[in-house]
Amino acid sequence: LNLGAIPDEVKIDVYKLPSKRYIGGIEEGFLERLRPGDIFVLGGKLYKFRYARGMRCYVEGAREEIPTIPAWFSEMLPLSFDLALEIQKFRGELKRKFEKGQEKKIKRWLLRNYPIDENIASSIYEYFREQYLYAEIPDEKTLLIEETHDLEGRKFLVFHSLFGRRTNDALSRAIALLISNMIRHSVRVIVSDNGFAILIPRAKKVNVERLMEKLCFSNMEELLKKSLKRTELIKRRFRHCAARSFLVLRNYKGHKISVNKQQLSSQTLLKVCEEVDENFPVIRETYREILEDVFDIKKAEKVINWIKNGKLKVKKISTSIASPFAHNLIILGESDVILMEDRKKRLLALYEEIMKRISD
Repeated sequence: LNLGAIPDEVKIDVYKLPSKRYIGGIEEGFLERLRPGDIFVLGGKLYKFRYARGMRCYVEGAREEIPTIPAWFSEMLPLSFDLALEIQKFRGELKRKFEKGQEKKIKRWLLRNYPIDENIASSIYEYFREQYLYAEIPDEKTLLIEETHDLEGRKFLVFHSLFGRRTNDALSRAIALLISNMIRHSVRVIVSDNGFAILIPRAKKVNVERLMEKLCFSNMEELLKKSLKRTELIKRRFRHCAARSFLVLRNYKGHKISVNKQQLSSQTLLKVCEEVDENFPVIRETYREILEDVFDIKKAEKVINWIKNGKLKVKKISTSIASPFAHNLIILGESDVILMEDRKKRLLALYEEIMKRISD
């Protein structure tokens, strides 16, 4: 039957260029998030995504580059927007205690208000203390933007936007598009629940004040639609919507049509529909599904409105080495490449650099 709301999904075969040798498989949901030039890990090796055809993904080998797509989280639920705001309030409470010089009372306050033991309370205290002494603790009233570098000297613009992955997905894509237009160079994005980092070429500079001004006075929906053009995400989601609309059939005269053929047909159909009418109903539904179900454009717009009306203040800082709160994002892309022991060493090296600067 062609009727059904659940889309057909299969494994994507990955082939290495130029030989087109088969090297493994990835989930279709993972492919959706790939953009040409993205670096990801497969079988412990780095590959650069080039393009996809049907259910085949074509890549090139990539050496000595940081992955821009972290470990695939599959069905892991993203942090909800409301819970993220509560965590921000917790950060704000600790920040104010540090500012008031109540450091000695923080551990007791944590033990009294939360079901944790002394070891956990000490870990939380030290983590926040290092962030406070080295940089600044972002909270519910402050969006902290940190221009920084990792130990290899790569330049990052870290947005400490604790709003959950779906909201950060929307914000990061819009901001990445604006930055690309400003510096006339492509950038790479690493996204998590706690924020996102944009990898910028060393020679390029970003005027953060101008960037946020552009973001506040741009149409968020239009920005995201531009960033989604020609991406695998729009191609794959269009197939889902086209199948539900019977524009692409799953069965024909008793024969099941393979997902590969469905995908190829839907990509051809997408091009035709865009040429005829960009507001074609199925195209509109595809964008709606991405913006509202995959991303959370409404919450992203809410964040932007908070910035506009002053409820959320934007503060930009520069650090020579990423602050403790940024370590997770900086290491996130590398976690698949380096062994756990090496990852611990990398985090320890970052920690030692932070402690040196705090003591100085």
